[in-house]
Amino acid sequence: MGCQNVVSALRARRAARCGTDILVWLFIFLAIVGAPLAALAQPLPAVHSREVLARAMEYQLQFRAGNMGVVPDYVGLLEGATGVEPDNADLQYAMGRAYLMQGARALLPGGITAEAMPAMQKGMESLKRALQINPDHPDALAQLAAVQSLMYSLMKAPAKARESVAQMNRAVQLAPDSMRVRLVRGFLGSTLPDDLRNHQAEAEDLDFIIEQSYGSRSGDYVRIMRADLDFETGKLDLAREGYQFVADGGSPAAAADAKSRLAALGKGVAPMAEIKALRSAAGAQCSMCHAR
Repeated sequence: MGCQNVVSALRARRAARCGTDILVWLFIFLAIVGAPLAALAQPLPAVHSREVLARAMEYQLQFRAGNMGVVPDYVGLLEGATGVEPDNADLQYAMGRAYLMQGARALLPGGITAEAMPAMQKGMESLKRALQINPDHPDALAQLAAVQSLMYSLMKAPAKARESVAQMNRAVQLAPDSMRVRLVRGFLGSTLPDDLRNHQAEAEDLDFIIEQSYGSRSGDYVRIMRADLDFETGKLDLAREGYQFVADGGSPAAAADAKSRLAALGKGVAPMAEIKALRSAAGAQCSMCHAR
């Protein structure tokens, strides 16, 4: 299903939680989040550009399914396209995502770790170029702000991190009905340090994603995340209600996780380890990015 092969490969790398693990999660999450979801920014690009972007989406889906060998062709496709149309914001945005995927591949088993950071830097430059062309490109704005908010938080630069969070909020204001933008802010926002988090925004994003992904396996996990947020903010009855909903009718894996949380609450134990694991583990993020 979906990213199982990518998830298995990533889990093979996971060790102690450290800055490197966070970078792995960041690359994977930003490289594939929302791949089959939101429509491209308006207005529609030229016919040739649409063909390139459609092919790029196919590469995204193949990578998500575990075919990591598509990365060179994916990057090459967009390097060629942006060379022909350097002032196309959609192509520059897609180029940024391709470089992020290249960075993700470098950090997975069989990749060359030293290639990860140059790829990420190229990705950020392409996203910046997209915003130079179209300052109101919500997808590029959300992606770049997500990278920067996490990087600045790791660098202990709270003022810069807060500016980046504000840009993620602006992306949602520009495209409030975009699943991709909501996924980026909703999922990445919950992993930031407490002083950078906005519980109201997280709740709004998760509620939006739940509505759009009702009845799906990924939607079950988003419901658990929503209940986790209720628990964290002291709304224990709502948390139990959310967990019970998934325990009663969710997929087997999600139901088991929900029951584990209910059991912990019944014992008066805070399930924070499980909550943090769901938010930060790339495997969970990969499965949830399929919400539709």
